[in-house]
Amino acid sequence: MRRTLQIFFLFYLAAPIYGQFNKDSSYSYQDLNKILEVVKTSKDKKMLAEVYVKLADYEGDLFSDYRRALEYYRRALENFKIMGDSAGVNRTNHAIAKRYLDAGFYEESINIFLNLVNIYLKKNDQVSLANLYFDVSKAYKARGDIEKSIEYLQKSIDINEVIKDTSLLTNILFEKIQSFELNNELDSALITSYGVFKINTERDNQEMVAKSLFHIGYINKLKKLYPPAIKYLNKAELLLPYQPYSELRKFIYKELADVYAKSGDYAGAYPYLQNYAILNDSILNKNRLESITNLALKYGSQDKQSSIEVLKIDKQYAEEKNKAQRKTLYILAGGLILVLSSIYFIIKFYDQRISTTKIITEQKEEINHQKIRELEDNIKMSSMRSVIEGQEIERERIAKDLHDSLGGLLSTIKLQFDHVRSKKEELYNLKEYNQAYKLLDTAVEEVRTISRNLQPGSLQDLGLIPAIKDLINRFEGDAYPDIYFQYYEMPEKMDRMIALSVYRIIQELLNNSLKHANAKEILIQINTEDDELVIQYEDDGIGFDQKNLNRKGMGLENVKSRINYMHGSIVIDSESGRGISVLIRIKHQ
Repeated sequence: MRRTLQIFFLFYLAAPIYGQFNKDSSYSYQDLNKILEVVKTSKDKKMLAEVYVKLADYEGDLFSDYRRALEYYRRALENFKIMGDSAGVNRTNHAIAKRYLDAGFYEESINIFLNLVNIYLKKNDQVSLANLYFDVSKAYKARGDIEKSIEYLQKSIDINEVIKDTSLLTNILFEKIQSFELNNELDSALITSYGVFKINTERDNQEMVAKSLFHIGYINKLKKLYPPAIKYLNKAELLLPYQPYSELRKFIYKELADVYAKSGDYAGAYPYLQNYAILNDSILNKNRLESITNLALKYGSQDKQSSIEVLKIDKQYAEEKNKAQRKTLYILAGGLILVLSSIYFIIKFYDQRISTTKIITEQKEEINHQKIRELEDNIKMSSMRSVIEGQEIERERIAKDLHDSLGGLLSTIKLQFDHVRSKKEELYNLKEYNQAYKLLDTAVEEVRTISRNLQPGSLQDLGLIPAIKDLINRFEGDAYPDIYFQYYEMPEKMDRMIALSVYRIIQELLNNSLKHANAKEILIQINTEDDELVIQYEDDGIGFDQKNLNRKGMGLENVKSRINYMHGSIVIDSESGRGISVLIRIKHQ
């Protein structure tokens, strides 16, 4: 009865949305979860598959939870296959390949893309092939195979000459412009930018026209042709439709400030630098609020799902109990009918049934307790993951705020210093002025160092090993101990959160040694054994008493928390005056 009421209540809430559900429309995360509960009770497999696709897009785009996104895509595939909907299967596989590309699994992404290429070739689906070739080109570019990337980009261009998809052509040309800019082929980039400008002027697409003008101005800046650069960047700013948090407008302000400064017009650079700082702060605040809102929305939904699971357990227990009671009533009814003929057998049979019911009830209770314990463990792990991910999100926010806001402000102050000194040359010989200028440079460098410690850009751009080397290089000199770093047979691919956690663990151990150990030498070794990542850390410092381990501060506790989150193990060996040795084992996938 309770379950029936729950389903009715969910259907009542979601009915207006459910009745108008369209895979091409937009829905909130909460609405999709309500629709999912209702659709699960129906027999509409196609709609169920489309809801799973929508939820997968939310998990990947808003929460970056690729594991959960891929799970929803898998469920969508199952339902599309049951319906025999090959178009839905192909569309979902395309989405899965894009999600693999976002997560950095380039080989898996390329394999799915190429399989879809064969399918669309057999169907002679030129429109889908053109878009697919474009995505394959981006996947090969991300993997570093530029030759293959150019090959598939050209295939997309060839098909598009037939189907005349101007939106796809615009995306292709912007991809080529960026490649030309990276390879310093500035004339080719400029010609292509003019081509995009012409196409989108005919389409009356103001945003794309503004974007093409931005690239024309940016390329002229790279060629050190500052007057035309200023001209086209100003045109881009005027034509760009107003949006409150426009990334393109932010970059236009930044480049205009840079061009004016390089051309010696610091007064002209100053207002654009101010506009850039204001808009950048607004975007950062908006992204931070969206991240907090989306995380709260997601984990609130997870709490709701946990409550539903508990209600399911209660329902199962009540049903089993009712079944046992009904069986007992049947036995009693039969006993009443036969009471005159066989009272002894009725009582004996009744006793047996009571004993059986008691055993079954006890077994059911034990099973329910076990399920509840499993749910509690899952909630604890989810909470630990939320804390760690929340810490990293906050570190990234603070790092960006320091770099973009405070760093931008210091850069603005430095521009003012340069502007004042250019007008009053006698300041060059003023000791106090030069001292202040040096302190300003030191402040800029300090902000960069703090930002890099909070959010290591080299980890995302280059990988774990280069990031650790960059960390160690910061401690070179006579004031620091000798640090030796060795690594062997590192895995080709590593989960982003695991790589970040390994980096944080080594960073924490290094900080402890540098602050407290008075060590002269530090050794860091990383290697793999089967599916485990083995980290060996040693220093020859003063060490500590193992009995007082819990009083060593938060450093080692943070290390242990991250290792527990990754289901790893840690062994610490240390004595006073004999340094420390730490052995850590974690799964690298």
